[in-house]
Amino acid sequence: MPTNVTPAYQKAEREYYESKTKEQKIKALKKMLATAPSHKGAENMRSNIKKRLARLKYTQDKEIKNARGRAGVTVKREGAAQIVLIGKTNSGKSLFINQLTNAHLKEEAYEFTTKKPEFGVMDYHGIKVQLIEIPAVTEDFIDSEKGPAFFGVVRMADLIVLIVKGEEDLEFLKRELQEADIYFKGLIVFNSSEPVKNYYTLDFMHSDLEDIKKKMWSMLGLIYVYTKQPGKKKEFPPVALDKGDTVKDLTLKVHKDFLKRFKFARIWGPSAKFGGQEVGLAHKLQEDDVVEFHMK
Repeated sequence: MPTNVTPAYQKAEREYYESKTKEQKIKALKKMLATAPSHKGAENMRSNIKKRLARLKYTQDKEIKNARGRAGVTVKREGAAQIVLIGKTNSGKSLFINQLTNAHLKEEAYEFTTKKPEFGVMDYHGIKVQLIEIPAVTEDFIDSEKGPAFFGVVRMADLIVLIVKGEEDLEFLKRELQEADIYFKGLIVFNSSEPVKNYYTLDFMHSDLEDIKKKMWSMLGLIYVYTKQPGKKKEFPPVALDKGDTVKDLTLKVHKDFLKRFKFARIWGPSAKFGGQEVGLAHKLQEDDVVEFHMK
């Protein structure tokens, strides 16, 4: 071995030999490769590190594939939409859910409090939205034992919320998502004792709760509309629809037999030219509309 290795390489090598798990060994080998000398005399060293890294990743991939069937992560979908929270250790994900829902998730200061998905239900104008907290994302999360399964939960979600303590955390999480081939488009919340321009912060959420709910609802691409029967008040809770949905979409969602019996509808609200406007199935609805069905 060349004698001119750096202290960083020596530290990484010690970590490798002291590692007890494949994940730890892979992480240490990556550090060794990054800090190994780059001159021609160190080619054999770098080649040896690459071979060990490849063997470990190969056996780890096989174990992960075999384990997926035995130790998959099952998340039962509930409510109109599913929002998943992602963050590093002690980022404040549990605090975020607790403030937006009636959940009472643990918020201890020690690492890895969350070891499996945790859930809460957010109420938005009577509509239920499921919030899911996955365990803390660590370096090379996709290569960990349950990383692929947890990222599978992320892929299935309708919206991603990143909880970060600073720009470094934000870039780290985006990088981990990218390595898992997940494109991030969602909400960013800072766990900061000071306001952060253009971002929500956990310490000030109590004054922004309704605004945060409204923002997430908008990012989900949903609207809510009310239904009513002739001569009666509007019914509660409202119905969740996709933006751009029509009276026909609402009809199919309320009752499968309504479409066959549909005669016309009366509309009150933003999409109506006047209160009680008579419309057909093709009429596009807007948020906060009230729809009164008239049947044959």
